[in-house]
Amino acid sequence: MSSSKEVFALRKAGSLDEAYSMALEVIEAEPNDEWNIKAFAWCLYDLTKRAVSQNNYPSAKIYVEQLETLKINELDEILIKSVEHAKVLASPERKIILQAKEKGKQGNHDEALTLYRQAIQQFPDDIDLNIQFAWELQKEGKQIFDTDKVDVQKARKLLADYIKLKNPRPSLLHSLFLRFADKIKDIEEFNLISFLKLWDLKNLTEEDFEPYSKDEKTYPSSAEKVIQHAAKLILDKKLTQEIDFFLPFLDIGIKRFQDNIWLPYYKAKLLHLVNRSEEAVGFLIPVVKEKISDYWTWSLLAELVIENDKEKAVSCYCKSLLCKGDDKLIANVRTRFAELLIQKGLWNEARFEIASAIVAKEKEGAKVSDRLRDYQQQDWYKNAVEKKSNNDFYNSHKQLAEEFIFHSLAWFDSCLGESFTIPAKPDKPRRKLFIKLSNEVIEVVVSDRKFNTSRNYSEGDSIRIKGEYDKEKSFQIYLLEKRNSQENWDLFDWRCGNVVQAIKNETGKITAWRISALVGEQMKEGIIDVQDFKAKFQLREGLPIFVKIYQKEKPRSTFLFSAEKESRVHILSIRERTNGKLWDSFPEQVGIVDYINYEKGIAHFIINKRIDSIIKLHQINEKIEIGAKLSVRLKKVAKERDSYYTVLSCSVTNNEPTEILLKPFSGMIQLSGSIGFADDIYIDSSLINEHKIEDGDVVNGTAIINFNKKKETWGWKAIKII
Repeated sequence: MSSSKEVFALRKAGSLDEAYSMALEVIEAEPNDEWNIKAFAWCLYDLTKRAVSQNNYPSAKIYVEQLETLKINELDEILIKSVEHAKVLASPERKIILQAKEKGKQGNHDEALTLYRQAIQQFPDDIDLNIQFAWELQKEGKQIFDTDKVDVQKARKLLADYIKLKNPRPSLLHSLFLRFADKIKDIEEFNLISFLKLWDLKNLTEEDFEPYSKDEKTYPSSAEKVIQHAAKLILDKKLTQEIDFFLPFLDIGIKRFQDNIWLPYYKAKLLHLVNRSEEAVGFLIPVVKEKISDYWTWSLLAELVIENDKEKAVSCYCKSLLCKGDDKLIANVRTRFAELLIQKGLWNEARFEIASAIVAKEKEGAKVSDRLRDYQQQDWYKNAVEKKSNNDFYNSHKQLAEEFIFHSLAWFDSCLGESFTIPAKPDKPRRKLFIKLSNEVIEVVVSDRKFNTSRNYSEGDSIRIKGEYDKEKSFQIYLLEKRNSQENWDLFDWRCGNVVQAIKNETGKITAWRISALVGEQMKEGIIDVQDFKAKFQLREGLPIFVKIYQKEKPRSTFLFSAEKESRVHILSIRERTNGKLWDSFPEQVGIVDYINYEKGIAHFIINKRIDSIIKLHQINEKIEIGAKLSVRLKKVAKERDSYYTVLSCSVTNNEPTEILLKPFSGMIQLSGSIGFADDIYIDSSLINEHKIEDGDVVNGTAIINFNKKKETWGWKAIKII
């Protein structure tokens, strides 16, 4: 029986008629077999080409009709394209499409475009033809637009030809023509906005929003550029009728490109242009909060409110000019501000702004407007007092703008922390602030220069601030001012504590002190430098004091066992506690001596299963023996993942420990070498020898709780035999 494989072999050998006859047989036998369909389709394709070459179009059309009845797999792109090609071949009137395509392959774009234009008139709904024509236009576009001076007439005609086509959109091809159009955005003869409406910005693809890199530099995406350019064009030409159309796309740009300051600027200006100033102000306020140190936000706010509230506009301009920025750009703000000051008769202040604007423009080589020059010739200018700065005026008039922006925010009590720098930026001091929120005190770092904290305040000063958490969950501070208080660091409570230890340098000089403070049931410990200590009393180890401390809360870990260390404890202030005793913030505990080494002069004692330590015998005024009870105050010392206790004070006592450490015992001895056991009581060799105990003896005595390091278990050990 014949097979599709034989059909392919005959076709390859050039026996096309025999292959066709066999293909008819196999397709009739199994019409749904995919390989039978392929074999038959390729035979029909070759027969179509042969018939066309012989000008036998009736036969060619018959073959194409047969091709159209076949159910070709959609994934077989090559065969599908070949079928489409066969349809064109079989239609003499479509010959022009093939000619256009051939001219394009040869690089003859002018002739190809001429043929494509003729073809598209005959077959306007042929999608493949529209796509081919569009790609040919794109090739031509590269030659037109990739030059220093674009031929505007050719560029406009190319874009007009393209925009009328019916190729699929959105697509890469469609986006390429958007980039062409953006290159002639500033050409007066080209209307970018009209083109964008026809191109339809809803066709922007995700790739259009991606920035691109070239020569190790990163450039804005095509979407960002065209949205910004269109916004500027609408504003500059005051195309008010286009604003409603464009605002949704501008909002997309603002959301996607949050670092682009021009997009929110243009939105506020466009809203203002169509008398939606209240809406513009509402939109701009969050922008001002986010970019509070950017002069342009305050300047723009002034422009929005100037018609209805000139006092508020003055205040906004003052806030703007307190911010840093490019002198050339700020000169434009000074010019607008000066005109407002002139209206209010503030001649001295107006003169300063005009003079500063002229100096900035001349320094940058920019043109100074005739209007500014004219001001200098007017009597009021000549009679005004020449000022060196308007900063006092700015600071005395900024409050109205601040209240306008931040009136809805609450004041938070705060204290000023230390000033510091980081090695990478030694010329940019920073300042810690401690802010009391509803349920916690938080630490925030700000630029020291932002609020002139070093000039206006001292560490520990009581202040109040206005601020809020931003979308990145960072607390942003907007306003800061002095707050009346009876003492420094008033956000923090005095805690009972002690001076723990003097810290010395290599020469033995005391450079700092380790300080303890009792917070709840926890002992916190920090260090205060000698140079920061300004108290009027003498420090010594164990001294009772009051302490104010701050410790940043450790972030909550998502893991049950977190190895993250606790944050540093900051000692903010200390004062003497006259009614206290040495080491009194550390609890007094009772322990039992269970071992003495007279050669080393030390004794070991135990308080409970969690706490034990060693003490030097000379620290105890009385002579002690095993079983003695000691009243001790201990300090816990953390070391890597372990910890131990050091003795701060110690004395012999008659008080009993809080846990059962001793118990009497009685039992028969079972010896095991040099040691013995009385039931569960371990008796070491020293007691065995001292009391000449033999196997089977019955003894009475006292035992102490004991940890067996080898077995890692707790048991009992005899310390006295009666």
